[in-house]
Amino acid sequence: MTQFLETVARITSSPIFWTVVVILGVALLIYLLVRLYFRLRTAHLGNIEYERHFAVEGVYEGEEVELIETIRNRGFFPLFFVDVESYLPAELRVKDYETGDDMPYLLSRFQLMPYMQIRRRHKLRCVKRGYYAIRTASIYDQGGAVPMESPAELYVYPKVIPMDLYRMAVGRMQGEYTSLRPLYSDPFSLSGIRDYRFGDTVSQINFKASARVPLSGSSASPLKVNNRDFCASRRLMIYMDFHLPVGTIMTSEDYEGRAERGLSFCSALMRDAIFTGYAVGFAANCKLPDGSLSLRFPPDSSESHLMEMMRAMAAMMPYDGASFASLLEHDLIEGMADTEVVIFCYVQGEDMLTRIAELERLGNSVKIVPLEAVDQAEEVYGHEKA
Repeated sequence: MTQFLETVARITSSPIFWTVVVILGVALLIYLLVRLYFRLRTAHLGNIEYERHFAVEGVYEGEEVELIETIRNRGFFPLFFVDVESYLPAELRVKDYETGDDMPYLLSRFQLMPYMQIRRRHKLRCVKRGYYAIRTASIYDQGGAVPMESPAELYVYPKVIPMDLYRMAVGRMQGEYTSLRPLYSDPFSLSGIRDYRFGDTVSQINFKASARVPLSGSSASPLKVNNRDFCASRRLMIYMDFHLPVGTIMTSEDYEGRAERGLSFCSALMRDAIFTGYAVGFAANCKLPDGSLSLRFPPDSSESHLMEMMRAMAAMMPYDGASFASLLEHDLIEGMADTEVVIFCYVQGEDMLTRIAELERLGNSVKIVPLEAVDQAEEVYGHEKA
């Protein structure tokens, strides 16, 4: 016993012993303070306000968009290491981060001082058309994930296609009459030569005719440009037929791929026509998220009307819905006339051709664009560009 007490006295008299005691005491104090902080932190997480939204309502497929997060600490207690986690749709990819077919995982860590607000931006790449809604996010705490309502929605419109490809596919859809109000110019129909005016493109210049103009002539401009014919109709109605007859052999990938390319051509026509001042309508026999089997927009010329159609095209599902003949029958009953009609379809059925003949008898110009031809035009264009 005496020897044990001597050993204890010798150890306690050593300066190293007290150093170790101090270190252990400080470590224990830090541990207790950390535990106390996290207990207080859990109690004050309710002071956090978190919200997020996309920088714009909608973008076109292939473009980038910013997801903006805003978090606020409404209390006096500082909150460190606040991790906000959420999963994004697989079609919205975090920039510079490829996840394959998995849902991208987004984790944001915040250090919040009292009454502090932090705003953070994330760039996402939209790889597929659709309507995407993010509902909740989670804040991690000692007891696990705490869900929070933080809704954000985004419309991804059909992708923007090269204009040359669009001209290749529908460059012959002009009506039989000419007008000075241009919608689609015909590159092969020349109505004459005129003086150059401000706004004419270089491709319109007729260099041979310009070279024949004498330098001392009375012409207002030494340059001559080709004057082309234009479509006479100021109304455009676009149809998309998703019906595929029974027995037609086509994989689901080919079916959806052609539908997406067809929608891209439809959106290109809409934008070009409305920005030129024409009234444009759209109808399709597709399925919608609310269970509807068709979609219809009567012709209108406002930009808000264009955005409304784009939002509907973003949300539609490429599946066969109502009878396409019923869509045409609706416009026949309404007596649609003096309208240029463009129909994108997989197959031309007898019911369709019968009603097209009736539309033409009412004075409408009808152009049918098979989705297979759209595929071939894209392949040819892509090969030429390569």
